[in-house]
Amino acid sequence: MHKIKLLIILILSLGIQTNLKAETWDEPWQKEIIQKAEYFVLANVIELDSTGVLLEILQNFGQNKLPDKILINGFSLLKLRSSSGQGVHYDFEKGQKLYFLLTKNEDGNFAIPTPTSGFAVLDEENNVYATYRHSYHQALIPKDIYEMTYQAIWNYYHKLEYDKNSVMEFINEQIKKEPAGFEENEISTFFLQHASLETAYLLDIPIELSRIEKFANSDNFHSKVSSVQLMSLLDDLVTKEYLFEFIQSDNNDNFEKVIAIRSLKNIGGKEYNNKLKEIANTLSDEETGFGGSIMDPRVATSFPTPREAVKETK
Repeated sequence: MHKIKLLIILILSLGIQTNLKAETWDEPWQKEIIQKAEYFVLANVIELDSTGVLLEILQNFGQNKLPDKILINGFSLLKLRSSSGQGVHYDFEKGQKLYFLLTKNEDGNFAIPTPTSGFAVLDEENNVYATYRHSYHQALIPKDIYEMTYQAIWNYYHKLEYDKNSVMEFINEQIKKEPAGFEENEISTFFLQHASLETAYLLDIPIELSRIEKFANSDNFHSKVSSVQLMSLLDDLVTKEYLFEFIQSDNNDNFEKVIAIRSLKNIGGKEYNNKLKEIANTLSDEETGFGGSIMDPRVATSFPTPREAVKETK
């Protein structure tokens, strides 16, 4: 039981563990990372030195061809917010197997988005420390589920066909269940529900409010965020009203409300954008964010207060 609780803390609250403390940066969301990546691979870390990270490509999930061995020696989406001058480094281990989302550098080598994003560790038990939303919020997913969902997501954003039947079967199977919690007998189901809701969002698959409302009404932060985010794909009056009430409810925290505000702004049109402006001053203006350790270099990741979110422009 102690091991399970520790796993939940590490994966859900702090995300990637790292010893990179000297610099801080604004961590991108996973959707942007997938959209901008040029390669999706499974690789083995052969060597780490001052030149970068040497990888052996084990599997290429994209259409762009790669040599058997490549070098990572840069970062494609790194936006430093503070620097001690020590620079940023890679936090991998020789012999590790990881999935990477890569872009190609001008020198012919490759880059990950930031030192803490664009990769997912494959452990010895064939489970993946997967990111669907943001590197702060990870889930432990079986290898076959990760590859099935991520192949679909990758193909969708790179204008390729994907197996819609398998994806929908997985999503439907998970969301028909009651929202799972973090207890030992529930955590595996929770991770799969998280993956299913986030996959539906990334694939722009609308799921009826009646089927996902139970997740937004639960006391599980991650399920609430995933479900109200997914509501951004439902352009109907009932969903708009649900989100508007969700934003004003004391039962929901600032992070959840910000996601709900963004969803409502996406589907609400002029009417609900005006309604949000009318209640803006009643919404919290206290700083919110991803939490986690203040020593985490991603601490500079920007995230608005609910009041600020109303004023956001795309």
